[in-house]
This record gives sequence, C-alpha cells and structure tokens, in this order.
Amino acid sequence: MVDLIMILIFIVCGIQLWHGKWLWLIAGYNTASKQEKAKINGTALGKAIGGLLIFSAVLIGLMRLFPRFQLIAVFTIIILVGGMITYINLSPRFKQ
Repeated sequence: MVDLIMILIFIVCGIQLWHGKWLWLIAGYNTASKQEKAKINGTALGKAIGGLLIFSAVLIGLMRLFPRFQLIAVFTIIILVGGMITYINLSPRFKQ
C-alpha cells in the first residue's frame, strides 16, 4: 500500500515539475536567493527532476509487479539519482 502511495505522489509531483510548477519542491532551489534563481534554468531543472520522478515511479511499480526485480530497480534508482545530480551540476543546460 505504501508503494502505491509513493507511486502516486511521484507521478503527481513529476508531472507538476515537468510543467514548470512546484519548483519549490527541489532542495536548494527553494532556498536560493532571487539572484541565484536568475542564474538557474528552472524549466529545464523541473523537466529533469520531473522525468526522474516519473521514471522512478515506473521502477517502483515494476518492483511491485515483479518482486525478483527489486534489487535491480533499487540500484537503478540510486544510479539514476546520482547521475542526475552530477548531470545537473555539470551541464550548462541548467544555467542561464
């Protein structure tokens, strides 16, 4: 039951972030000053994090359907999150 609630939350938040809304959910972005936010491409950041959340929701759903897939899905999510953090911090796409 908890995993279904997580899937629903991830999908709703992912869709809102994908559309450029709810950017305040992103840690660091919500506490940044107006000058720092002006340096960040919020739309691209929202699409990246939103896509990550939706993909994570799909992996959690697959974990529920295929219990043997759990370990692979958990490691995939960990690698994707680490890769996304690195990509966001190094890519010029997220800077204005």
